[in-house]
Amino acid sequence: MKTRIRQLLMGRSLLRSTSFGSALTVFTAAWVFTLATPSYAFGGCSCGGVQNIVRTARINVNNHTTEVGNYIVDNILKGVAQLSAYSKRETEAAKRIAEGQDQNAVLRERQKIRAAAEGGRYDPAVSACIDLSGVLNFGGGQTSQGVGGMDIANLSRNRSYGNGAAGAPVRSGGLALAQEIKVDRDNLRNVAGYADPTSDVRLITEAITLDTSDQQVAQAYARLVNNMVDPLPPKPVTTEEAKTPTGLARIASRQVDATRRSASHAVFTYLGDIATPTGGTELASWARDAAGPAYPNAVGDKVSSLQAVDIFVYSRFANPDWHQSIAKMSPDAVNRELLLTQALNLHVNWMRFGLERRVAAVEAATLATMIDGTEGAGGGAPLGN
Repeated sequence: MKTRIRQLLMGRSLLRSTSFGSALTVFTAAWVFTLATPSYAFGGCSCGGVQNIVRTARINVNNHTTEVGNYIVDNILKGVAQLSAYSKRETEAAKRIAEGQDQNAVLRERQKIRAAAEGGRYDPAVSACIDLSGVLNFGGGQTSQGVGGMDIANLSRNRSYGNGAAGAPVRSGGLALAQEIKVDRDNLRNVAGYADPTSDVRLITEAITLDTSDQQVAQAYARLVNNMVDPLPPKPVTTEEAKTPTGLARIASRQVDATRRSASHAVFTYLGDIATPTGGTELASWARDAAGPAYPNAVGDKVSSLQAVDIFVYSRFANPDWHQSIAKMSPDAVNRELLLTQALNLHVNWMRFGLERRVAAVEAATLATMIDGTEGAGGGAPLGN
């Protein structure tokens, strides 16, 4: 653009020089013509005529110069306008090119995402196809079902103290306790698939879901705990006996005994809580949908938290379909499956830790019992003379 303007200015200077030369030529011609006239030849001088000639020449030069200047300015303005139009078109072209590049980039990214999706990158893990809302109801729900381990442990301890209806045989003592054990054995045969569930600890250790909403199953569980922890508790100390040294000694001895037996109650409480159906109908609905054809245990209307974990485990390693699905999964789906497995391991480890705490209490109580009666150890409660 600067070059164009420079050319136009040089043209204007050339035109000015040409105009001035033309004017000078006219003036010279007029002067020669005047000198050649007869009046001048005869010594005459017409100053007015010369002045008119000069004035006319100057006016002509000025008019001509103005026209040339206007022409030059007009050409410059037209050139500037043309360059401005070119600049606008160049800017618009650059804008359209940038927009086109952005659109191409968006389309390219969409094609990448689509290709990844078609390749299975965003396919959900197998476990994600199952509603997991019911599994969040461990240990309770809108409709909790059956009695748990805590309920059975409390019932057993009340019986040992001779409290309530369950403690009536303890208050009677003697044959009443023996008769109670025999009656439960005879009445509860073949309950939960065991010939004598009142003396078979597999009732609780092998059960995936121990349906304690069934009254007979709950009774068999309670009798098993009583037979294991405190089968023949002594009669309670009466108010009158408590006033004697012997009565006080019996109370103290019984209190020590109940404390150590509570460690056993803690273990059976935990085993019962994870095996009894305290998850509600939500957990049962989830279990029926999640258990695949390879799951070996029956899934009924009552499901425990232990069975929920059992379903998670069997739906993977022991499930041939899971191994085949792993081979077809995208890397992201495999990572999600690994994350779910790690979460399951974390939950199982926490369950194991809960059991280890109770087992530690049992071992401590066992050690304390073993050293009773040794020299320097606290033995039984002292008896009065």
